[in-house]
Amino acid sequence: MEYYTELVNAKDVIKPGQNVIVEVSAPEDLEGQYKSSVHDVDFERGILTLSMPSFKGRLVPLPRGTRCTVMILDSSAIYVFRTSVLESGRDEDGFPVTKVPFPERLRKIQRRRFKRIKIFLEGTYRVASRDEPPKRFVTKDFSAGGMLMVAEDILTPEQIIYVTLELDEDLKLKDHPARIVREAGILETGERMYGVEFLNVSPALERKLVSFVFKKEIEMRNKERSESE
Repeated sequence: MEYYTELVNAKDVIKPGQNVIVEVSAPEDLEGQYKSSVHDVDFERGILTLSMPSFKGRLVPLPRGTRCTVMILDSSAIYVFRTSVLESGRDEDGFPVTKVPFPERLRKIQRRRFKRIKIFLEGTYRVASRDEPPKRFVTKDFSAGGMLMVAEDILTPEQIIYVTLELDEDLKLKDHPARIVREAGILETGERMYGVEFLNVSPALERKLVSFVFKKEIEMRNKERSESE
């Protein structure tokens, strides 16, 4: 089982700066997922002020009445509630924001520390020295804690490599240290699979990686749902 749910008090979990995904369900021409973050929160009035949601780097001022699901991301859990937009515009400091009401209790989705998703990504790595030419690899799965990668070279457990991998338009690992944890088999092509653990992952980077994995998981579920309809 990948997760379990429970209800928690909003006052205990919502904090400025948290990453947010806004999934719009109506109107139809705005359906999709948008990136945002918690800008401010008014617990007395039950109003959450989000940085204006964006799509591929472009701000999207969601109109009043837009129906959406707000997902507040934490390193170990996701807090979810359904709502509709009150207004979008600029606050008193000129910051672009979107305001939504929120309930007193949120649904908490407690996840395994590092959810693993099957995804194909292309990257490069260097062995031992960051000065040597990079070598290509592809992923078979990925998590915030590591990946299962396919490479041509023979690598050994505990060996340190430096990974470069572009995950999103604003998220890229650049010569990031990682450790070979295990050899996971040999493909018919002769390429080898390795379990890899990311090293020196800061809390800020971990949150971004968790957010990336969660976003991709939602995209996959939506694709499966649309294909089955």
